[in-house]
Amino acid sequence: MFFLYLKWGIGRKTVTLYVTEFRKIEKFYPDKLMDFGFFMPVQTPVHRPTDRYLEFEKVLPYILREYEDHQIIATEIWKEYKLIYPEGYTQTVFKDLLIQYCLDHHINRQERVYFPEEEQIILTEWRNGNDHRRWQIAVALQDAAEYIPIDKTQAKIEVCRETLLRWYKTYKKYGLDGFKRKCCVGEAKKSAIKTKTDNLVDLLHQSPHIYHINRTSWRLEDLATIYKQVYHVSMGTHMISRYLRQRGYRYISSKTKLTSPDPLYKEKFQVIQDILANLGTKEKFFSIDEYGPFAIKMKGGRKLMKQGTRKIIPQTQKSKGYIICTAAIELSTNQVTHFYSPNKNTDEMIKLIDKLLIQYMDQDTIYLSWDAASWHTSKQLVEYIDILNSEAFQKLQRLPKIVLATLPCRAQFLNVIESVFSGLARAVIHNSDYPSVKACRQAIDLYFQSRNTYYQMNPKKAGKKIWGKELVAPVFDKANQCKPSYQS
Repeated sequence: MFFLYLKWGIGRKTVTLYVTEFRKIEKFYPDKLMDFGFFMPVQTPVHRPTDRYLEFEKVLPYILREYEDHQIIATEIWKEYKLIYPEGYTQTVFKDLLIQYCLDHHINRQERVYFPEEEQIILTEWRNGNDHRRWQIAVALQDAAEYIPIDKTQAKIEVCRETLLRWYKTYKKYGLDGFKRKCCVGEAKKSAIKTKTDNLVDLLHQSPHIYHINRTSWRLEDLATIYKQVYHVSMGTHMISRYLRQRGYRYISSKTKLTSPDPLYKEKFQVIQDILANLGTKEKFFSIDEYGPFAIKMKGGRKLMKQGTRKIIPQTQKSKGYIICTAAIELSTNQVTHFYSPNKNTDEMIKLIDKLLIQYMDQDTIYLSWDAASWHTSKQLVEYIDILNSEAFQKLQRLPKIVLATLPCRAQFLNVIESVFSGLARAVIHNSDYPSVKACRQAIDLYFQSRNTYYQMNPKKAGKKIWGKELVAPVFDKANQCKPSYQS
């Protein structure tokens, strides 16, 4: 029973009444168990034949003759009854006896309700839905249309007679839209609510420290306490939450986002876009960066596991070594070139350039795009590239020309290789526990080998298709949020 109370949101007493009625139907009318419109017949109580009751039965038919063509209103009939028989029943007792008398003698003077076919469809939906109030309204209106006595409807949907009459009036005045209308709130109440909401917003704009609360942000409990102190009005946390939500306030977590302070951000970004838009068949564009350093030890991460179990990662672990992976992705072929570096410095960048020149020696031009790290823009590196691009060296070696397309300052989110690193981390770093640096390198090598093979068999530019488990599409886009996902 408690389960039903929680599931359907109805009281224990109501559940008990339903169960009791079900048991009676099960005992006396077993064939009606699947008839959800069936209700146990109400036994008519037999009133004791007192002098007062006999007088009531004698006077009432005489009064009801005047209401043959009108709606029966118990209060009006009772007034006439008291004029004839002053020692008669009180209004409450008279009303119950009048209802029973009308049922026994099949007297029904309630006004009938009519509604068009389209509203009948809506009422049927309400009657078959989960909204209890709408179900009550639908039953009341449909019973009135079928001229079912109001007392039977009253017992069926468990509402008082005044509520039913109010629903009939509402329908006649507004139609079904009348039941969708919000409660009318007076101007004084609206003004009071606005004042309270304005005061709450004003408190939110102030620091809790002003009111000697040692917190950096407001809680509902603190707002309720301080509101009472400042404005001398008590207000619960539920109403505070409701007023603030109506004004559009929510508890929202902050988000860390990379932004570039480079004053030439637009110009540098436009240069890179122009290069990609006009990239020739004998030209290649590379996004370059380093992954790591990260320690070789047991790593955590997301993993499908049986509910109730959890992987435990020791907080203090002895590292088996460190890895730095230097890599470059060529955007037109989606191929990754990588190797392992002991440090992040200019020498490793020179090593990468030499590797790319040998691998793509049949090209006319290669574009190198990386962030503004010091070893990416060092004087030594620039001088080395100038030597490679010199006329004398080109005649001697016939290597591709190197063009730098440096990213704006602190604009790692534009570096496409970061997205590939994210996929690498999710695939072979997270949830790992490699026994050695060598085993980890083998897993990384296999990952890039499989990735390159896939795009050799399915040629697509970087970003046209997400490969593996990359978090972000590897495409050069100013709206992209490429972010490394390794754990050091």
